[in-house]
Amino acid sequence: MGHNLADLPKEDREKIDVNLHASGIVYKERYGMPFNFREIEALIPINLREYFKQRVDFYRSNPYHLGKLPYIANEK
Repeated sequence: MGHNLADLPKEDREKIDVNLHASGIVYKERYGMPFNFREIEALIPINLREYFKQRVDFYRSNPYHLGKLPYIANEK
């Protein structure tokens, strides 16, 4: 297997996308960044929404495996 994600089947690429969205949500929660869960959930295909919720729960339940850097919001 190569490193080109475009060569993966569509189902696997969609699961990778769902994982990225789920980890992004938990990242933003962890650092207190604003986001809208419902908007992000609407981007997920209906057949993968349960998998999405499982992945969000997985990332939320494993916060100690991830480091925490200080978040400094950009001041404009």
